[in-house]
Parts: sequence; structure tokens; C-alpha cells
Amino acid sequence: MFKRKKTNAEINPTIGVGTLRISDRAKKLVNEVLSENRLSYGPKMKKFEKDFSSIHGCRFGVMSNSGTSALQVALQSMKEIHGWKDGDEIVIPSVTFVATANIVLHCGMIPVLVDVESDFYEIDPNLVEEKITEKTRAIIPVHLFGQPADMDPLLEIANKYSLKVIEDSAETMFATYKGKYVGSLGDIGCFSTYVAHLLVTGVGGISTTNNPEYATRMLSLINHGRDSIYVSIDDDEGKSEEELKTIISRRFQFTSIGHSFRVTEMEAALGLAQLEESEQMIKKRRANGAYITDKLSAFSDKIQLPKIREDCEHSFMMYPIVIMGDGKVDLVNFLENNGVETRDMLPLTNQPIHKKLLRLEDENYPVAKWINESGFYIASHQDLNPLEMDYIGDLFEKFFHKKTKNRKKRNILLLILSDYKNDTIPQAEDLPTELLDEVHLIVKNKSCLSREQEDTIKLENYTIIEIEKNLLWEVLFTRKWEIEPDNLIFLPLNNQFNKQDINSIILSINRGNDMVIGSRFISRGGRQIAGNFSLSRNFGNRIFNLLVNLLFLGNITDSFSPIRAFRFDKLKKLHLKSNWNSSSLLHITIMAIKSKWHIDEVPIVEIIKNKGFKKILSSILPSILVLIKSIF
Repeated sequence: MFKRKKTNAEINPTIGVGTLRISDRAKKLVNEVLSENRLSYGPKMKKFEKDFSSIHGCRFGVMSNSGTSALQVALQSMKEIHGWKDGDEIVIPSVTFVATANIVLHCGMIPVLVDVESDFYEIDPNLVEEKITEKTRAIIPVHLFGQPADMDPLLEIANKYSLKVIEDSAETMFATYKGKYVGSLGDIGCFSTYVAHLLVTGVGGISTTNNPEYATRMLSLINHGRDSIYVSIDDDEGKSEEELKTIISRRFQFTSIGHSFRVTEMEAALGLAQLEESEQMIKKRRANGAYITDKLSAFSDKIQLPKIREDCEHSFMMYPIVIMGDGKVDLVNFLENNGVETRDMLPLTNQPIHKKLLRLEDENYPVAKWINESGFYIASHQDLNPLEMDYIGDLFEKFFHKKTKNRKKRNILLLILSDYKNDTIPQAEDLPTELLDEVHLIVKNKSCLSREQEDTIKLENYTIIEIEKNLLWEVLFTRKWEIEPDNLIFLPLNNQFNKQDINSIILSINRGNDMVIGSRFISRGGRQIAGNFSLSRNFGNRIFNLLVNLLFLGNITDSFSPIRAFRFDKLKKLHLKSNWNSSSLLHITIMAIKSKWHIDEVPIVEIIKNKGFKKILSSILPSILVLIKSIF
């Protein structure tokens, strides 16, 4: 019999720290790039650079292939323009991603670490001045987790000692510090559009500045150090004959030891589409950050929750947590084993290579040491829904109140309903197995299974439950279970539903609901057309749902949805005898409403297929009869 996977290495988190949704607008812009047959630096990248930098209060933007590359060319530009030497020093925080230190080393310079604030986790301005020497050339403050560093005192120090300031803003966009946007506070700002960041282009980074000399040099360095007279195939358009001669003579000259840090028009197209939606994205992240804080505030004596600096905005790229005292490993493992992804809070001082090269001692950075040992972060992205955030809150409550020791473990079964000979049996890795105890395949006739289906069933060790004459409920209620289930999850294998949609259903039934319905008619749910009569089906479903709610005082949006979860003991009390079809699902919904069950709906998306007008009509009369019988 299938059993849930146990180890962290085998678990695909249900609630990951990042998210990605490629919108129709993004697909349209990418297709425009392909249609234009232009991948190299072109109009879409120029627009993205202009729009992004303008939003962040800067005149110039230079796109590269990563946030790390953006930092690299920013520092190298300054080194070349100002004549800095190898061995000169750059001040950085002791808590940051390794790239902040690495780019300094790649430029032949020395990163000098400064401990961080214990409440905001960013470079502590009170400790910076003591680290400045005659070799110090710049400060790289890092805007961590979505919030700006404390820039005013840093800028005062930089001005006092004639230092440059590069903002490492890989994790923070669209946030202000005392009314000014990150990226415009120092000399150069560097952002990342890598996977799981705020704007996601797959790979990508962008540098912003108000200094044209820096912008020109960075663009050159991204393109192998090419002479800035020619970095794009558009640079010779509209030029006079004499100007063209000059361009031709210099376009293959290289004035710096540069890099191949270029990116394509496709990444820029993705960035442009997401930039159009950035206001809503940031608004949702901030709302989610506040929601999670509210949920976890009951444990403020056990964990330190993120604070928002006065006169600043927080974009909540992630949600950082530092546990008080010991217990991080136990908490992190508990969250991971229950489907919530965690990551360490960017440790640097304990990294083997940096300890060796920079001769770092943890004791010299006590706050960083505490964060390394006790800090981690979880998701706060825009695609989290209240159900998932409530689930996270429940996990913290269970962990800290040790409720799991005194509570009977719920046994969750997934029942896969197969009616079609060509159904593809899902592999265990395609299912949220970390939240399931058993998986069973329900079929009407074993002999109809194909060889490929049988091989998958054998490989995954699924149990087959054969239903004769469609007596589903009788078989389930009278079956001798090895361990009687607490919750049943039903997933039809008709290739119309995404298997991952059951994640939210499992989370909801785990929270104590009696029935959970996967609804196509609530926010984030929907139907994608792959056949005819979609309009009539939508209209018919909504009419029946309206009648159900009016007649039985319900609040249901999708009485016919076949993706559901039930508490097994509640389901048995209904004494069901009907088959699993649209009218029986309507019947169950009405009985659940009349019995005052706790019912929840979560969003799912259905791929609508043409079942034929006659088949659609054939389901209407039985549903009408169900309504009539339920009234009388």
C-alpha cells in the first residue's frame, strides 16, 4: 500500500517561498519578440530599463543577466572610473547573500564585514565608521527581505569620508525610504529578477543610476567591455556617413575587460508584463505580510517577527523569522514535514570559503551569529491565499503548544476516480504526498486497465478498489480498512483538473471542515474552454447554485464540483446510495447544507471539454428531481 514519503529530500513543498504565474500579457509580449525575430538588445529591453528606473526615481537603467552581474558591473565601473586599486576595501553587511561578498572579491577588492541590526537585520550604521580605513572606497548596504536599510546615517558617513554607495536591492523593489525609492538613494542601485524574486524574468538583473558615466560604463561591461559607441544593432541607425565611418572603425574595439552578462528581449518582455502588474503584486505581498504577522503574533515571546522601519515601506519578498533561544532545527523540520518550505536567512559569516578567505570569526559578529543559528524565512508572496496562511499559523500553534502529542493523527486518503481507459495514472511525485497517508485508485473494471496504467499502479504501489455497478458508497462504507480514514479526498481522472489543486483542499479539510469543495466560481478559480457549450454549462451551474442557496439557506458557489474532500464519519451518516455523478454531488451538497456541516470552498481551474449537448441535457432532469425531493 502507498505510504506518505517521510524525508525532507523527498518532499515537494506545498507552500513554496516563491511563485510564478505567466500571464496572458506576458505570453503576448514574448510572442511579439519571437514574431519580430529579434532577441538581442532591443526596444523591449530599452523600455523595461526606462520604465523600471523611472519608477525607482532614476534616469538610467541597465539590464543584465542577474542581480549578481548588476552588482559586479556597478562596482567594476566605479573601480575603473575612479582609479581604485586591487586590495582596496568595500564595506558590506555580515548578513547577506554570498553574491554581495563575491562580487567584491571578483573585482580584486576586499569585503569588510559589519554586523547588522538585531531588529531589521540590515547593516548597523553605528558600527560602520569604526571599519573605515584609508583604503575604504565604498559601502554596499543591502535592502534585505523587502525593506530598505537605514540609509540616512550611511549616506552621512559616505559623504564624510568621500565614499561611494551601491545599494544591493536584489530583494527589495517598489519600496521607499523616507519618501525616496530604493535604487535612487545611493550612486547605483542593483536589483534582481531571478526566480522567486519580486519581478521574475527567469534570469535577469538591472542597475539604476542618475550618473550617465556609470550607466555607459556598466552597459559596456555587460557587453564584453565593448566601446560604448556601439552596443546594439540599432546604434548605427539614422547616422550620417561620417558618423557611420567612426562607428564602423570602433564597433569591435574593447575598452575594458568586460563580461558576457547580456540578456535577451524575451526576459525583457516578461519584465514589462510584470511591471504592469507590480502595484497589485506589492499591495498583495504587503497585505500577506500583515496577515501572517497577525497570525503569528501570539508567539511573539517565542519568535521575532519582521518589523517595518519608521517612514519606510516593506515589499515582503519573503517573511523572515528568528526563533528565541534554541529550537530552530526542530521548528524548520516540522514546517518542512508539513509542506511549508523554509530557507536560512542568508548566512555569510559561517560560509566555509568566506571564513577561509576573509579569516572570519563568528564571535566578531554576534547578531549575525544569532541570525545564522536561529533565523529562517517562509513565503509571503502574492499567490498565497488566506487558507494557506491560516494553515501556516496552525502549524506554529501546533508546534509551540505541542498539540500533536495529545491529538489523534488524522488519516487522509486520496481516492482517484478513473472512468476512462486512456486516463494517465499520476505518479506519486506528481501528488502532494507529504500531506497524504494513502492513495487508492477506484475503477469500475480492472480488466479495462491498460498495460501502461497497470505498470504505474504497480510501480507506485497504489491499491485498486473495484466498484461493481457503480456502488461507490456501499463499497467505501463497508470496506474493511487497514486504518479507517478520517478524511477522504476525491480526484477524478478525466484530464480536466490540475492534480495540484487538491493541495488547498487537503489544507482546508485538515483545519476541521466537514466538506471542502473545489470551486470553479470563486476568485482564482475558473474554466478554460476546450470544447463547446461552455456558456450553457456555466449558466446552468450558476442557476442551480442560486436555487440551492435560496431554498436551503446555503452559501455555495459550485454544487456540482467533482473535486471534494469529506470527513469520513460525516459522510457515512448521509447513508448514500446514489452513484458518483453530477446529480449525486448536488444531493450531497444539499444534505450537507441541511445538516449544517462546516463547508469550505477553495479555487480550482477546470479545462472544459465538449461532452455533447445531449449529455449536458441528460444531467439537468436528474438534478431538478434532486432539488424537488430535497424540498419535500
